[in-house]
Amino acid sequence: MGKFKSLPESPVLADVFRRFPQGVWELCEFHDVRLRGASPLSVAERELIAAYVSGLNACNFCFNAHSNIASLYGVDKGIHERLMENPSQADIDEKLLPILAYVKKTD
Repeated sequence: MGKFKSLPESPVLADVFRRFPQGVWELCEFHDVRLRGASPLSVAERELIAAYVSGLNACNFCFNAHSNIASLYGVDKGIHERLMENPSQADIDEKLLPILAYVKKTD
């Protein structure tokens, strides 16, 4: 049995949202504004950043989701693993490096 008895053994995000609906709408709205709204960064770049943050947080579900979406927008799938190892060697646009350093900062 999973951690929450009310969820299936291998829950997907929809199962979690159905079980814990409070705040789902706000989370989806936040996601849409940040990852699809007006920005100097492309959707691919924002999804790449989201994948990186998810990787730093050790959330495999979100890391895989954002990595897959980024690849749909043209980001090479191999970049995500290299990004987690060393962003400066990941073959990404250098303008993203300060952003990645900022989101990694733990102080």
